[in-house]
Amino acid sequence: MRNKKSLLKITYTAIFTAIILLATSVIKFSTGLGEGYIHLGDSFVYLTACILPFPYCLVAGALGGALADILSGYAIWAIPTMIIKMLNAIPFMLVCRKHKSSKILSKHTILMTFASGIITIFGYFVTECILYSVASATLSLLGNTIQAVASGIIFVIIAKATDKINLKSKISKGV
Repeated sequence: MRNKKSLLKITYTAIFTAIILLATSVIKFSTGLGEGYIHLGDSFVYLTACILPFPYCLVAGALGGALADILSGYAIWAIPTMIIKMLNAIPFMLVCRKHKSSKILSKHTILMTFASGIITIFGYFVTECILYSVASATLSLLGNTIQAVASGIIFVIIAKATDKINLKSKISKGV
C-alpha cells in the first residue's frame, strides 16, 4: 500500500508539472508591455499547492515553471523561476495544511493569492535587477503586477470549478 501511495504522489506530481508547463507556455496573452505576458501557470501552481502534499507541490510548481522557461527560450530564468514558484506555493500549502478542508476555494486561499502575488512581483523584480538592471526591473513591475492579479483571479475561477467536481477529495484519497 505504501508503494502505491508513493507511486500515486509521483504520478500526480508529474501530471501537475505538465499542466503547469502547458498553462505557462501555451496558454498566454501579451500584456502589451515588452515581452511580458499573462499565463495560467501560476494559478495552477496555487491549485497544486492546495491539493498535493509537501514537497510534491513544490516540485511540480518549480519544474513546471522552469521547463516552461527553458522551452520558451528563456533558460536564464529557469533557476529563479524554480525558486519563485516554490515560494508561490508555500502560502497555499501552509494555509491548506492549517485549515483542512475538502474544498480548495476559501477566504484563506483567496488571501494567499495576494501573498503569492507579492512573492511573484518581488521575486521577478530582484531577478531582473540581478540579470539586467534596476531600470529594466522597474519597467517590468507593471507587467508582473498584472500577471499576479490575473493569476489570483484565474485561481479563484479554477478553484471554484474544481471544487464542483470534488477534485481535492478525489486526489487526496489516493495520496
